[in-house]
Amino acid sequence: MKLYKSIIAMIIIAIILNFFNYDYFVKYLAFTWYVCSVLIIYSSFKYSFKYKFIQLRVDKIIRALKSKSKSGIKPLQSLCVSLAAKIGVGSLSGVALCLYFGGVGAIFWLGIVSLLVTINTYLECLLGYKYRFKTEEGFRGGPSYYILKCLKNRKLAILYSILIIITYSGFFLSIQSNTIVSALSFFKISNTVVMIILSISTLLIIMVGLKGISLVNSVLVPVMLLIYIGISLYVVINNYGVIPSIMVRVVKEAFNIKNFILVFLIGMQRAIFITESSIGTSAISSASCDNDPKMQGMLEVLGIHIVTFLICFSTFIIIVTSNYQTIKFDNLNGIEIVMEAFNYHFGGSGGLLLAIITVLFAFSTIISSYFFGESNLLIFSKNKYLKVIFKLFFMGVIVGSCYVKPSILWNLCDFFIALLAIINVSSIIRIMKNE
Repeated sequence: MKLYKSIIAMIIIAIILNFFNYDYFVKYLAFTWYVCSVLIIYSSFKYSFKYKFIQLRVDKIIRALKSKSKSGIKPLQSLCVSLAAKIGVGSLSGVALCLYFGGVGAIFWLGIVSLLVTINTYLECLLGYKYRFKTEEGFRGGPSYYILKCLKNRKLAILYSILIIITYSGFFLSIQSNTIVSALSFFKISNTVVMIILSISTLLIIMVGLKGISLVNSVLVPVMLLIYIGISLYVVINNYGVIPSIMVRVVKEAFNIKNFILVFLIGMQRAIFITESSIGTSAISSASCDNDPKMQGMLEVLGIHIVTFLICFSTFIIIVTSNYQTIKFDNLNGIEIVMEAFNYHFGGSGGLLLAIITVLFAFSTIISSYFFGESNLLIFSKNKYLKVIFKLFFMGVIVGSCYVKPSILWNLCDFFIALLAIINVSSIIRIMKNE
């Protein structure tokens, strides 16, 4: 059976199970991730050895930081667009859920897997650059285009585009909006007020296009990083005595035989979700920059290292040094755990700090999600009215997502991300045979 037919069949089964028996859907989601995990681990090891673990070469990353684009958006702006998508609420809620359901051992595998799978990000950036095309607004590319141009598989390319639009401009966007609502509820701000402000702010930026998105993110991302790292350093300094014992627990629980498979899968699932490695979005953002493809690929690798070892590890330390295990949560989004941790460390100021961070993280991801969706929309048609329709759809999702239950969003998003990774990694493996 061809891959696109298999993916369609998997989607139909998921919809049926989710509608008739949610427990079976959860098991089916786990099975999908088993398949996805095997494929990603295989490609990660295969190409890490082939390219001599280039994703760990600090010297190449430093050289990439000095690179300059010939035209289009600047390399660091492209990195900021990619980082903005990665440093979303997944870095907060995703880490919290990883810790809550997988224990501290899952964080270990989140880090290890993120180091390994970045080779897929490097390769997808090279392919995204090679098979991109030029539009009036600049360059566009990504998995849809290298699947179409290199594999000559239009059906699979279209399916990938549809899934990226549904996942990022649908479910992923909804998670960001929903988390903003959850965070601001601390201040008794109604969902409607949040929805109106969020909708207007987003619309003003996306109307400008890629340049507006890259400009806003190039300002937001450094500010977000500095604020969040500063907060985590404060927590580390105040809890330095317990940090060594926490690290020992992390390693012990990571290799606990009884729960090894579950802990590993949760860590891996969150690693891919948070870093977006192997999904193909890095190829979309890097293709928009007219930089040396290898340099841009290393910049995207740096982005994943920043997300994993600065942002995610900061979230982990903030939560694990709090009293999160003594609290019961209902209809869990993940941000509630982070909220309790911030209140634990910062008292009355905790809610305010987290609200600011959440809004910055989620908003930057929202506008990046629009870019990913629009770039894949061009594979269907370059008609300007199609973009208008897409903008209306995008704004409609923001409005609706302020009122939905988060548990539904997380599971569906996890499922579609697994499908995107399966398509992208399978395509990379096939393409790289001839490269």
